[in-house]
This record gives sequence, structure tokens and C-alpha cells, in this order.
Amino acid sequence: MIEHTYTPPGVILVGVRHKDMSASEARQHISELARLVDTLGFRVLDSRVLRGNTPHPGLFIGSGQADELASLADELEADALVFDDELSPSQQRNLERRTRVSVSDRHEIILEIFHEHAVTREARLQVEKAELAYQLPRLRRAWTHLSRQRGGMKGTRGEGETQLEIDRRRITSRQQQLERELREVRRHRATMRQKREAVPVPTVALVGYTNAGKSSLLTALTGQTVLRQDKLFATLDPKSARMALPAGVEVIVTDTVGFIRKLPHDLVEAFQSTLEETVRADILLHVVDASSPQAADEVATTRAVLAEIGADTASLVVVLNKMDLLGYDEHTISSAAVHVAGVDSGVPVSSLTGAGIPALRERIAGLVTTHRSEEDLLFPPDRWDLVAMLHREARVVREEIENEQVKVRAEMGSRLRDLLSEYVV
Repeated sequence: MIEHTYTPPGVILVGVRHKDMSASEARQHISELARLVDTLGFRVLDSRVLRGNTPHPGLFIGSGQADELASLADELEADALVFDDELSPSQQRNLERRTRVSVSDRHEIILEIFHEHAVTREARLQVEKAELAYQLPRLRRAWTHLSRQRGGMKGTRGEGETQLEIDRRRITSRQQQLERELREVRRHRATMRQKREAVPVPTVALVGYTNAGKSSLLTALTGQTVLRQDKLFATLDPKSARMALPAGVEVIVTDTVGFIRKLPHDLVEAFQSTLEETVRADILLHVVDASSPQAADEVATTRAVLAEIGADTASLVVVLNKMDLLGYDEHTISSAAVHVAGVDSGVPVSSLTGAGIPALRERIAGLVTTHRSEEDLLFPPDRWDLVAMLHREARVVREEIENEQVKVRAEMGSRLRDLLSEYVV
């Protein structure tokens, strides 16, 4: 029996250093692209950072640079070139003709990773919607082997033209169907959110650069095991778990999709409903990989996306994660905080060892407390359900019967206080 061994596709990475980019920044971008293609299982055969000021309208890079890449691809027997920047459909087509190998860009690689990692129905719908938006203007190159239309008269339409029109109609129809299905999913999500908010519990959202350790932190805080992999975008779907704090207070902690440099805008738009968990959270934990040499850039990228989606950063805590890789003495903690630009009060933790987790819980508890106050409430005798809810969701200080009514003094958060405002005395 003949055994066939699978050889992963070999790729050459191509970055372009523009005039406003330093050499180290260009290398960082290529290094991140290498991690992206590694997540897909590709082999990196070589990487090149080319100089360029204004992108060439036809090739993105210069014709001489394209010829050099063609020779390199031929020499290394590469299967594809992967560009760190987004290419237009025509640039992609022209580069493939010039280099005689497949050409992809960062946008396509990220889409493919999202496609592989989407699990829930909503995530799959969102990814497919973004994929179709990417594919539609690129249909032409899929049918270049077929004949082309030569005129506008009846009967002169070539096979390629017909296939293009069929595919465009199919994609457009599928896009409309996806939008209808997503609207239904969003309605369901909104209904579930209303049910949660009807019994208010403070919410904490974990945000940060991809692979900063958000899933590991969720496990460390709540004890609930979730998927943890040392790969970019290991999880796309929000995961939530309850976490008990001192004084009987509970919060819901949610892990969200990670951010990355040059995250395609259509993916931010596609995952808008998922990111609403971030926008609506009472507290944001900005998880930073403190051991990353690019931590400052990763922080800036995350903050830019938070601003784009309209997330309120008033109650934001910076969490310096992976401190086990740096050490916990005063000097390393201070250095890590300075390294993460503008951070002077980050909480150092290690999701792996659990170090710093108790201090982070205290920090969260302190923020929750600032939104809490003691209130006196008076309930009619037929509303013991609300009294029971107070025992579940607040800290009851005192409870007594007064003229057949139930008088309760309780410490609660602002959401619960607003919900029960008509009973506050």
C-alpha cells in the first residue's frame, strides 16, 4: 500500500515598508503575518520586506520587485505569495499573471482563519457574509480560462460572461438570505439580553489583542474551562461565565473576539452584534500580553477598535497578563507598565499560574461597589418574587414586615436600582 504524506503549502511573505514606517515596525508586521499563516498550517519558505512609497495601481509593488518575487517563488517552488497589505482584485490578478503563483493578502488569510474557527451559527453567518463581500469583486479571475463577451448583440455572450453573471446572482441572493438570517439571530440575541437585564447582574467583558490570553483569564477568574490555544483567533464566539465576588456579589464575565492590526473593516462590521457584549459591559478588562515586544502597538490597536465600536472605557482596567514570563519583582512590574504605553495602574497577573488573580478580583469588586448603594424598598404583600430576587442579586442588610408590606434595606447595583425604582422609599 502506498502512503501519501501531506505537505502543507509553502508560502513567501511579502511586506511593504512605506515611508512613514520604521524598519522594526515592518519586521513586526511580517512576524505577525507569519503567525497568521502558521495558524492555517502553511509553511513559511521566506519573507521579504520591500521598500515602497506610493502603491503601484496595477501591481501594488514595482514591476522589478514583482519579477524578483517571481524568480524567488520559482527557486523555492512556492505555492503562493502572501502580502501583508490588502490588494485590490486587479492587483491580485496582475501579480498572479506576473509571478505565475497564487497570490493572497492579509484580508484573505484572516477571513480563512475566521472561517475555520467559527463555531456557532451566528459566527458562521457573519464570516460567510464577510467572505462573500470579499469574493464578489474577485469573481473575474476565477473564470479567466473561459471565453469573454465580444459585443453587446444577442448571441455574442461568451461562456465566461454567462458563468460570471450566474455567480454574481448566486452571491447576491445568498447575501440577502444571510442578512435575513442574521436579523433573526440578532433579534434572538436582543431577547436573551433583555431577559438577562431583567435580572440585573454586573457584566465584565474581556477585550484585547488576539492571543493576549483572554480565554485563559476567563478560566482563571471563573473556573470554567474554555478553549485555549497558542494561536491567533483561537476562539471567535463570546463565552460567558459567572464569577463570585466578596460580599455575595456575582458578575458575568464574557470573553470576546480578539483584535489585530489591519483587522478588515467588514469583519468589524460583521461581528458588530457580537461586539455589542463589549459595548454594553459595565466593566472592561483590557488584557495585554505584557511579555510581547509589541505590547504598546497592540494596546493602541485595541483602543482604536474600542473607539470604532463605541465602547465606553470609563470603567476600564488594564490587565498585564503573562507576567510569569517576565517575573513578579517590583522592577519588572514597573517596566511592563511603562512598556504598555500610558499605563500606570495595570494589574499584573498570570492566567497560567494564578498569580495576581485575587488582586484582580478585588479590583473588579471595587469597581462594582462604586456603582452600588444601599437603598430602602417597600414591597406590597404580593411581590415576594422581587424580595427573592433581591436576595439573589443584591446584599440584603435588613428585612421586616411593616403594615403587611415588606420593607427591605439592600445594597445593590445601579441596574437593579433602576429596575426597582418604583419601590424605593
